[in-house]
Amino acid sequence: MNLAHISVIASDLDDTLLRKDGTISDATLALFARWEALGNRLIIATGRPTRSARATLAPILAHVPLICYNGAVAFENGDTIYEQYIPGPDVQTLVERLLARAPKARVGLEIDDQLFLNQEPPRSPLSGHTVVDLRTVSHRPAAKILLRHSQADLLGDALDDLPDSVQIMVSNRYDLIQIMPAGVDKAHALAVLVARWGLGLENVVAFGDDVNDVRMLKQCGLGVAVSNAVPEVLAAADHITGTPEEDGVGMVVEELLIENGNLRFEKF
Repeated sequence: MNLAHISVIASDLDDTLLRKDGTISDATLALFARWEALGNRLIIATGRPTRSARATLAPILAHVPLICYNGAVAFENGDTIYEQYIPGPDVQTLVERLLARAPKARVGLEIDDQLFLNQEPPRSPLSGHTVVDLRTVSHRPAAKILLRHSQADLLGDALDDLPDSVQIMVSNRYDLIQIMPAGVDKAHALAVLVARWGLGLENVVAFGDDVNDVRMLKQCGLGVAVSNAVPEVLAAADHITGTPEEDGVGMVVEELLIENGNLRFEKF
């Protein structure tokens, strides 16, 4: 299959590019450097907040264009080139409803790249969180409202009849219910970003593992799932590669480089 028109790599981070220890292999980083040296582009598209993504990528990939919050914001050369948030009034309405109808549920707000929680988590793997009365910050636009999927039984009807400005994404893998701006996803932000270079999604090979990657894999020129991906992603992919521990992303990049665009699917 000739893929000479592919000139952009867009990769998710967690469980796609990052290994279990939270690092990217030296071999894959070297392949990315070769890819970019040929004038091609590399983009990271993640559900992570900006602060966390940047900390993970620094310093080697600090220059790479970045899509965060599942597509709510996109950056190039450090500048914000796209952003879409849940409007403040709707954040306020949703927070009031959640706190009233599910007072024991853990609720998080991502606002101005800060995570505000209504209660301290039992473990604290999240970066930069602050426990506050969410009513004091809920008047501000938010990139996400976060809930624990394992606490879904506490929510009752709190998520019924949501405002038109939001959508829900559920990730069992990460125990998350994410309330996000309507219309936001990685594919849309990616299309906005590559259009700045005179390119379209047909010029992109996308890598992912979870439900927030499905549309990106379907709409790009080549959608690649790592073999540890959830079933929805495996079904959406054009091709399946190895796990992060096996340098699955690097395997495909190497083939693109070696074959000059002729990808030998039978190798994977």
